[in-house]
Amino acid sequence: MSLNGKYVLESQENYKEFLQALGVSQVQVVNEDMVTDIYQGTYNRIAKFMGADVLTNTFMPGKESELEDLDGTTFTTTVNLDRGKIKIQFPKYVYTAEVSGDKLIEINSIPDGVTNKMVSRRLLD
Repeated sequence: MSLNGKYVLESQENYKEFLQALGVSQVQVVNEDMVTDIYQGTYNRIAKFMGADVLTNTFMPGKESELEDLDGTTFTTTVNLDRGKIKIQFPKYVYTAEVSGDKLIEINSIPDGVTNKMVSRRLLD
């Protein structure tokens, strides 16, 4: 299933704890208006709108890409797309995203640490 679309946050678990474990403080912790915009094409893009903060990463699946972390640090990694699921190895955690029905399910997992789950619903165009 295509991940293309805009999604508005419905629920989240352990977001504040996840950010604290990463040492990130400048991102708004509670934001019911968080929107995730995903575009899949030759290049893929994931943009997160978190109040005044915007984090945008563009990549080609299976190719080495330079991405930005929540704290603004840039790093190089290979983004994988497998059976409709995006997987990104960030320096301190693993991010996965997949669509189930009209929901975007995003998981951020710190190895041997906190796991954050966000569920967003697709916005109709």
